[in-house]
Amino acid sequence: MLDLACRCCGARRVELVIDLTDQPHCNRLVRQELPARTEPHYALRLGFCRDCTMVQIDHTIPKESMFSDYPYVSGTTKTLPAHFADTSRRIAAAYGLGPQDLVVDIGSNDGTWLKQYTPFGCRVLGVEAAANVAKLAQDAGIRTWQRFFNEDCARDILAEFGPAKIVTAAGVFFHLEELHSVVRGIEQLLTEDGVFVVQAIYLGGMVENTAFDQVYHEHLCYYTLRSLSALLERHGLEVFEATLVPIHGGTIEAHVARRGRRNVGDSVRAMQAEETRKGFGEIATYQRLARNVLALREKLVALLEDYRARGRSVWAYGAPAKGATLLNSFGIGPDLVEKAVERNPMKIGLAIPGVRIPIVEETADAKPDAYLVLAWNFIDEFLKNPANIAFMQGGGEFIVPIPNVQVVGAGGVRQV
Repeated sequence: MLDLACRCCGARRVELVIDLTDQPHCNRLVRQELPARTEPHYALRLGFCRDCTMVQIDHTIPKESMFSDYPYVSGTTKTLPAHFADTSRRIAAAYGLGPQDLVVDIGSNDGTWLKQYTPFGCRVLGVEAAANVAKLAQDAGIRTWQRFFNEDCARDILAEFGPAKIVTAAGVFFHLEELHSVVRGIEQLLTEDGVFVVQAIYLGGMVENTAFDQVYHEHLCYYTLRSLSALLERHGLEVFEATLVPIHGGTIEAHVARRGRRNVGDSVRAMQAEETRKGFGEIATYQRLARNVLALREKLVALLEDYRARGRSVWAYGAPAKGATLLNSFGIGPDLVEKAVERNPMKIGLAIPGVRIPIVEETADAKPDAYLVLAWNFIDEFLKNPANIAFMQGGGEFIVPIPNVQVVGAGGVRQV
């Protein structure tokens, strides 16, 4: 057992699933000239609560250290704005949003999601802890509070703006150090018939895709419908609709209201039954995931070593947080992956922590023989890029590590 009280239910029956070794904070990029291991390293261990089935990591880096300054920007790709536009249209239609209604987005980043509500005329407020990305939203005209959302923050919003018809959280709900305070704040902030819409990377998808790289220190909890419901029900809330959406390799979207306020739909019962069938409430499922991660490491490292032996260069395509987990867990450094190319100016000139792979600007005049696609969840978008099509037609390849190691080139897809 891990020395941990479950973040959801408080039980001390959290059993170790996989130890990914001590790693630095994935988003704390470092200067290339710093000596090795200058950056702090922390345990990265995944555990399963035998009482409520919540999967979680055991070490917490203080939120002020991780999120007060942040290099991730939601609007960098085309995929996310399009996804949020679709989600906003669905929410507005389902709940009849109008000019009198308030939408609050928790962890609103650069305001990409809130921008999508402009056609509906409703009031919007973002709550974002990172000063640098909160400023991007503010400069774009999206009203944003630069602070952490919790129960106190919810009370302040109520005092200034009144209750919210919709509260949203995408890609942030697994970050929450003050987990129960946040859920209490959501419950207090909602109007009587208000809805909380949460999107979180789905643990079931992680298992099926061997997407262990979603495990990093910012992600404290990993949700199935069952474990998410166990958390919400402790605070008088319940999921009444639940679906899976394809973003980020598989995301659960749950619509949540006060208990008994809305009829629980068939989608909830169907997902509950499917989770039971697939064993997502059983530790054996996650032990199998751990074995699959080890097999994935063997295949990917062997492939990269083969490229090196044949004198073929490999660079990383992108430097996302999940990439730091994969590289550090598998011991992949500049000897196998020379550099990472990026478009995000906040990352260029720095290095991926731990493995110290330098991050450079993506340009048209310099290409490797192959790219290791660390942001594999956006591979469909990348492969449609005309520059990348030309790269493959010239003999270049993309190595996609997850869900299965494969090489994509002009001749098609080769499974490893």
